[in-house]
Amino acid sequence: MAKIGLDGHDRGVKVLARGLRDAGMEVIYTGLWQTPAAAAKAAIEEDVDVLGASFHSAAHMTLVPVLKNELAKLGRPDIPVAIGGIIPHDDVQPMKDAGCALVFETEVSMATIVSEINKLAAKTHEHRATNAKNGRLDGWLADLPKGNRAALGQLLTWVENGACPDDIAAKLPAVSKEPVIAGFTGAPGVGKSTLIGRVIRELRDRNKTVGVLAVDPVSPITGGALLGDRARMTMVAADEGVFLRSSASRGELGGLAPTTGAMIEVMKRSNIDVLLIETVGAGQNDFTVRQWASPLVLLLMPGAGDDLQLEKAGIIEVAEVFVINKADLPGAGKLEAQIRETLGSSREIVQTVASHGEGIDILVDSILGFKKH
Repeated sequence: MAKIGLDGHDRGVKVLARGLRDAGMEVIYTGLWQTPAAAAKAAIEEDVDVLGASFHSAAHMTLVPVLKNELAKLGRPDIPVAIGGIIPHDDVQPMKDAGCALVFETEVSMATIVSEINKLAAKTHEHRATNAKNGRLDGWLADLPKGNRAALGQLLTWVENGACPDDIAAKLPAVSKEPVIAGFTGAPGVGKSTLIGRVIRELRDRNKTVGVLAVDPVSPITGGALLGDRARMTMVAADEGVFLRSSASRGELGGLAPTTGAMIEVMKRSNIDVLLIETVGAGQNDFTVRQWASPLVLLLMPGAGDDLQLEKAGIIEVAEVFVINKADLPGAGKLEAQIRETLGSSREIVQTVASHGEGIDILVDSILGFKKH
């Protein structure tokens, strides 16, 4: 879901996103002030079933044709577009003529929206399955090492939707260059997404191409998920040298999703320099990512627990770089001293204030220069 245009109000689109999540859908929210180009880029990277766009003050009449054109330029004119917001009745047919699969007027009910999007998504699933059977899969695989982002998005969906592990291993091309793979974990609220956004910007300033795989939790009740990491990385999401992919944990423990490992294998072959993995980050057991990522970066913040937490088994034991984020809060120096006292001096500790970009250059130096001891 994208809020396209200059309207700075997103309460309505967030209510809609939560309603779709509660209906069992995996909803990706891209944030405010999206351009048609940024929304189209997000749609092809996420390989969405439906691209939902919200508009205000008649912007849809101008921006929908631009959005459709951007999807076509990226090689995905087949992604269906559903629009809502302030859509007068007289504009419904012109919007359908412009290529919108669904147009929701202001009085439509949530039940109707859920039903219509489910029907449209089912058609996308059928179309995707037909493409895979008709040889398109081989084309995506051939385009993967060329840096084709549309192909990468569709291959990640093929993996995520249950491709046979033997098929994945047999079909993927050899890795032409090994990217640096860094994993990020930490408790909710410690600032992982904001920090990763800053890390991406620093990497791009160093002319590195970057891939991101961000995992978010699912509802244990409905199985739906609200995947909002893109909304916290808007400063870099539109950069052509950055590929962002959201993933729902789908009940998997350990901070990742069931297919994260296979998705990493696909992304390793997409001709990127650095791959960043963001875990769900629910607690001390979220260290599955260490199977694929090194360094494993653990985010902590001052005042979040006593020094006994550093004695406990789990992520503390295996973390390779410690980041004390929000280091402008009282206690950052004390926390660093506690880490060194508990774990020794062999592991790097970096203090950052991600919201201001402080310490990010030092952290990126640590990631790019990391060598296992």
